[in-house]
Amino acid sequence: MMVGKVTSVFGDDVNTDDIIPAPYLIRGQDPAYFGPYAFERYDPQFVARCKATDKNIVVAGRNFGCGSSREQAVYALQVNHVVCVIARSFPDIFYRNSLANGLTLIAVADAAGLALGDELEVDLDAGTIRNRARAAAVSFEMKEEDRRAFQQGGTVGRVRAHLEEILRARK
Repeated sequence: MMVGKVTSVFGDDVNTDDIIPAPYLIRGQDPAYFGPYAFERYDPQFVARCKATDKNIVVAGRNFGCGSSREQAVYALQVNHVVCVIARSFPDIFYRNSLANGLTLIAVADAAGLALGDELEVDLDAGTIRNRARAAAVSFEMKEEDRRAFQQGGTVGRVRAHLEEILRARK
């Protein structure tokens, strides 16, 4: 289970250029480089809000992460301690980039009950988001394989854990 605070609420169609503007893509390769520029033009206070807590949750409308395939958008969120994005929907390429890198994405039918400042408990096993501020819960569905991958730090984390298991067995 993860616990975090809603530090940003966005509407529909937040694209990867909103998350990390294109001019920064050619200037760096290290994932940490992208953090300070997250939402620079779209929401200039995003980075400052994220510094207030080490477990940030972003809530959004439909189609969060649309636009170009930009793995740096995932890095920009993760460097700012975003542990989960809850939205109505995600484009497949953003979902796959997040799944690979361990940024938990949860699609919900209605995120209207989740507001700025709410503290949420996200239980991937139970498929629930409990809002501590409003004593309410939202259910969600997720493929079992994706749930396990998110719990293990993404596809990269799952592969790393599997390789460690193989190496331990050989000792």
